[in-house]
Amino acid sequence: MADILGIGTSALLSLQQALNTTGHNIANVNTEGYSRQITHFDALTPNLTDGHYTGSGVGVSSIERAYDQFLVDQVLNQAASLGYYDAMSGLTSRVDDLVGSANTGLANALQQFFDSLQAVANNPGSMTERQILLGHAQELANRFQALDGSLAGLEAEANDRATAVVGEINDLAARIARLNTEIARAAAASAGSPPNDLLDERDRLLGELSQKVGITVQKKGNGTVDIMVGTGQPLVIGGDPQTLTVTPSATTPGSLDIGISGVNGTVVALGGVLSGGELQGLFDFRTRVIDAARNGLGRVALSLTETFNTQHNLGMDLNNLLGGDFFTSMSPSVVPANNNTGSATVSVTVDDVTALQASDYQVQYDGAQWVVTRTSDGTVTSGAGPFSLDGITINVAGVPAAGDAFLVRPVHDAAGQFGVQLIDPSQIAAAAPVRADLAVANSGSGAISDLAVSDPAGLPLASPITLTFNPDAFGPGVPGYDVSGGPAGPLAYDPSTDSGGKTFAFTGFGDASFTLSGIPQAGDTITLVSNTGAAGDNRNALALAGLQDQQLFSGGTANIGELYGQLVADVGTVTREAQTGLETETLLMQRALDARDAVAGVNLEEEAANLLRFQQAYQAAAQVVATADEVFQTLLNATAG
Repeated sequence: MADILGIGTSALLSLQQALNTTGHNIANVNTEGYSRQITHFDALTPNLTDGHYTGSGVGVSSIERAYDQFLVDQVLNQAASLGYYDAMSGLTSRVDDLVGSANTGLANALQQFFDSLQAVANNPGSMTERQILLGHAQELANRFQALDGSLAGLEAEANDRATAVVGEINDLAARIARLNTEIARAAAASAGSPPNDLLDERDRLLGELSQKVGITVQKKGNGTVDIMVGTGQPLVIGGDPQTLTVTPSATTPGSLDIGISGVNGTVVALGGVLSGGELQGLFDFRTRVIDAARNGLGRVALSLTETFNTQHNLGMDLNNLLGGDFFTSMSPSVVPANNNTGSATVSVTVDDVTALQASDYQVQYDGAQWVVTRTSDGTVTSGAGPFSLDGITINVAGVPAAGDAFLVRPVHDAAGQFGVQLIDPSQIAAAAPVRADLAVANSGSGAISDLAVSDPAGLPLASPITLTFNPDAFGPGVPGYDVSGGPAGPLAYDPSTDSGGKTFAFTGFGDASFTLSGIPQAGDTITLVSNTGAAGDNRNALALAGLQDQQLFSGGTANIGELYGQLVADVGTVTREAQTGLETETLLMQRALDARDAVAGVNLEEEAANLLRFQQAYQAAAQVVATADEVFQTLLNATAG
């Protein structure tokens, strides 16, 4: 009787565990990260009785999670990609809105400025148009500064978020390490039986961690995991968590350095080796979007300032004085690394704004030579210096130590420095500083046109320069213009071949250039004099307005407006890439979750069926126990007395 009673009892106990497991599944149907648990039964070892093996009942061999390691790893990988694009998409779309908006972008302000400049050219003597020009110039300066400030604000926000994410990563690492300890203890106490709920909680935290930073997970035999970041740097080893650190960058102002602190207290830099996750998205946002946008905006600001000031310096204002700087001049910046040990210095000058790149330059001494890296694309130039590239010259001096580094920023801060130097509308140099007068007594058709200056040196003219046509200027029958009051002459000009126009230049006298044409007669004169009638002269205003359409930049393929358009297009490209990536990764993540949940998720209909099945089996097992008891009582009664 003991055999049938034992069989019934084993069935009751085993089915009770199965019912408990089913109830646990139903209770956790909405628990995030919960994996359905399955009770596995094994027949107990049979007994040998009278030469026959008879069954001894049933036992629970294990209670395991419905789990597929491949599907879980797929979810972790997708979580890292999703976290990256989620961070990038949200921030880059805000930059795209800033630079592309009519209210916050630069395009409308630039157009208004050049429109008001054209109005001055149409009416150069009007103080009203001049005052409006200064007003629109100030609005343009305000737009530059506000846009640069907004970009700097987004950079600071990204840094704050990165700092917060590092704190969350450290917290998750510590919690996973504690769970590792509990899992190892539980596995040891149960002779290897898996602590399913602890494993689920650990996997859920791994999913959260993966969304923050790309990780590599190595599973160990006791159910614990080791976690690596970057190129294999340990973040969690068993029950020991390491700590990510975040500090201000030693080489780049406004940036952060990420490292990992080991058990011995040393910090290993992780810059450039992180892969995936929200943290990497925040760092890529700064380098790919913010740095590029601020450099692009700064290139527009510096290019406009230098080209406009250069032309304005060649004009004359209403006070018959040469034009000064219209916009405030700005200087490139050089930032030495905090840990430099040598005595070297680095300086930079801008030689040609039309060749500028929207980039910073990392200048580092490797112990044998200087290495200059253009950060926008990684182009490297090396040698002893100086280095002339991209419209700038980088000069090095002093004695460097190996590893000394400098960050050269030709345009990064230019938009924030952009300002209007001129405050008096009468000082707008709308006129040209030199004019040409034809003598009233001239009898021929000789003429002069296209008079322009390209260098303020030698201006105003010390005295008038007179050109007198002489049929024998170079000897009998060899005509030209004799020159007095200016550079040595004469000028070779033959009316029979040059009447359609011939161009000359006077080096050192404002580098004045002009075109002579027509058929002059002997003694006809043309005089170049300093302009004293600036109120009605619009030649320099027209030249200034013409800067809007001149293809001066990007290898002669872009004007100043198109230079800003390139910035808008580049930001838009990165934004669309991030948004497309987010949409794709969201879809892939959902598919990965669906695939995992198809295996591990709780199906209430299935659990209800299991509940009914186990309940019926339990009732049957109870009947076995009741039958065994009845048989045993009959046996006792039969042998009583």
